[in-house]
Amino acid sequence: MRSTTIVLALLILTTLVGIVAAREGTRSLFIALQQAQSERFALDNRWGQLQLEQATLASNARVGDIARQRLGLEVPKNSQVIMVKTP
Repeated sequence: MRSTTIVLALLILTTLVGIVAAREGTRSLFIALQQAQSERFALDNRWGQLQLEQATLASNARVGDIARQRLGLEVPKNSQVIMVKTP
């Protein structure tokens, strides 16, 4: 009877250690999940900012302004336009 009690106590102790280890592992995984979700949220925000910046930089008005100001380009006069017909 005494050895049975000791074996049962050891089994209970082993089970408790396993439960504590499982909870700690779950807690660690949950923290990692929260960090990954936070990083994903930050990256989504940055992606939105970059898309807005790209749309702003690629706008036709901005490209036209840069072409006129920095490159000195002008809209051609009608006499300078040559129409090419395809066969």
